[in-house]
Amino acid sequence: MDFGYTQEEEEFRERLAKFLDQELTEEIARQNWEDKGVGPEAREFSLKLSTNGFLGLSWPLEYGGQGLPPAYDFILLDELGKRWGAHVPLDIGYTMVGATILRRGSEELKKAFLPKIIKGEIEFSLGYTEPNAGSDLASMQMRAEEEDDCFIISGQKTFNTECHYSEYHWLAARTDFNPEIAKYKGISLFIVDMDSPGITIRPLWTMSGERTNEVFYDDVKVPKNRMVGEKNKGFYYMMEAIGSERNQVFVPIRLYPILDELIQYVKETEYNGKPLSEDPLIRDKLAQAAIELEVGTLLADHSRWLESNDLPLNYEPEITKIFTSELEQRLVKTGMEILGLYSQLEEGSKRVPLRGRIEWYFLHSFMTTIGAGTSEIGRSVIAQRGLGLPRSY
Repeated sequence: MDFGYTQEEEEFRERLAKFLDQELTEEIARQNWEDKGVGPEAREFSLKLSTNGFLGLSWPLEYGGQGLPPAYDFILLDELGKRWGAHVPLDIGYTMVGATILRRGSEELKKAFLPKIIKGEIEFSLGYTEPNAGSDLASMQMRAEEEDDCFIISGQKTFNTECHYSEYHWLAARTDFNPEIAKYKGISLFIVDMDSPGITIRPLWTMSGERTNEVFYDDVKVPKNRMVGEKNKGFYYMMEAIGSERNQVFVPIRLYPILDELIQYVKETEYNGKPLSEDPLIRDKLAQAAIELEVGTLLADHSRWLESNDLPLNYEPEITKIFTSELEQRLVKTGMEILGLYSQLEEGSKRVPLRGRIEWYFLHSFMTTIGAGTSEIGRSVIAQRGLGLPRSY
């Protein structure tokens, strides 16, 4: 089976790569890691992506898109990922929210939000996880109680990464409180203005220095027309959105620059008068990483091929996510071993090799097997949906 791109798609890749080489600096790619969130340069870059025709590629023409095959968006995300692991600067709206609004949202929501996402003007943050509802999202307790023309929402979310700079919260909350029904059947999805009265945001810092947030809702009023799709069907929509995220974000292409820099480093660095590249153990480790990257790329290509051809996505994106996130941990661990004690130096240190990126990626990599669903839950999904094994809980 050939997962390759057409000549037209490859020409698009070349044009996009030239644009990114000129416009996307490492500083822009990293702005969303900082306390201030996406800064003015990153906002300007997202607008440039749109004005140069690189956003909304596979989205319908009637909402400002270009109506192209999904492969064009995959190329966009891959080319961004090759450059310091960058995503679309306003990526939650583009990779998860927009697709779900297209599938499940009202015509009013489509017209209100899709053109702005395509223009790079707005961003969303995910409002799923709660202190006692992470891997088991169906256990969430945030309440959305229906009144005349709105819902009144109260509760707490945690690890909501983009909340300190996004305009909207892609929020899941409980709308059916009957203990007799299955808990996943009583959840609905909302689009909430982040400047709504009653919302409080507090920072949480990861060990790699990235900011995420805990968010508190205190009787926040949300208009009924901001509900996405049907009431109490939000859990199903969340699972669809997470499938899109797997295919667009958790793919191995963003790990190739790490391997490339390690290869260059061992070629240029000597120990006891010999290049590190001649050490058989180092050669073995890097060759193994290259093998696993090829395997991960094939897994991702297969899953994307299914989505591009409107075939069911069952457990395939989950396989890609687990393999890629655990491969990242193995790859950066190899980098730490090759750099030795220098690997512990932070970015900005006088003698730090590779700009301190290996140290940062090592700390960051612990998140990748937890965020967007833990590897343990992912393996359970694969066992149940892919292998036909019974539920274990």
